[in-house]
Amino acid sequence: MPVDHDDLSLPAGPAAPTAADFDQAFSAAAASPGVRRVWELAAAELPPQIEPFSFVSAGLLHHVAQALDLSPGQALVDLGCGRGGPGLWLARETDASLIGVDFSPVAVDHAAHRAALFGLADRARFAVGDLTRTGLPHASADAAVSVDAFHFAADPAAAAGEARRILRPGRRLVLTNWQPKVPDDARLPGRMRVNWPPLLRGAGFADIEVTARPEWHDLWTRVYRVALDLGDPRGDALLADLQDEARHRLPMANLIHRVAVTATAPDRPGRASGRSRDPDHHVARRRG
Repeated sequence: MPVDHDDLSLPAGPAAPTAADFDQAFSAAAASPGVRRVWELAAAELPPQIEPFSFVSAGLLHHVAQALDLSPGQALVDLGCGRGGPGLWLARETDASLIGVDFSPVAVDHAAHRAALFGLADRARFAVGDLTRTGLPHASADAAVSVDAFHFAADPAAAAGEARRILRPGRRLVLTNWQPKVPDDARLPGRMRVNWPPLLRGAGFADIEVTARPEWHDLWTRVYRVALDLGDPRGDALLADLQDEARHRLPMANLIHRVAVTATAPDRPGRASGRSRDPDHHVARRRG
């Protein structure tokens, strides 16, 4: 049962997870005291109503909020919104309206109910849709965010193209994910080998910046260690799956950066290829 990251009881290999896989996981999340305890111990500063289903910290969310460059009243689209917590926090922080899209009907239902916890019941809505086919109008978003979701798309390049399509010219996509330190590192599972800057350039984005901060990476591994330290999951299936993933992922944690990637929809033709920034340069300039 996935926690918005790679392969907790998901099909092995290159096959993308299905909506049914995530429906099962999101249903389990609502009844998992073990995973809630993990987050209480690993990230006590995170507002509890977020109930993360991805590896977010307060610091990472603040970085994303700033990078989105939203003004009050503008429209934020959360791509692969899951149960809605991070996107709702971002919308409240930036005073934006929110549209969340996820292919899991269970997630969409949970997110719609969660909006009231953030005081956003009147300016947040959630819809079932795919990362590659959101159903949203062309150039309708002032910003788009995707928290640990793009690597789950059956075709991440197509997902990037869809994000480009729904953004207004000059507006930003911000995604959180992982970036291999060595391109196409065979020691990593396929969904953790994505090199985001060339993929986003290929979709027409410009001004691509990759930021990797040690504290974001530390939070990711700390969640795993706390989950393992809790010991016997005592029938909590989601905690058991998180512990299993921890055993697989911790040995390879030093092979990847935990990153936030910002990319801009060009405001004029031809800008994407000429002004994208060197991704390796920005990953190398990690901020501590």
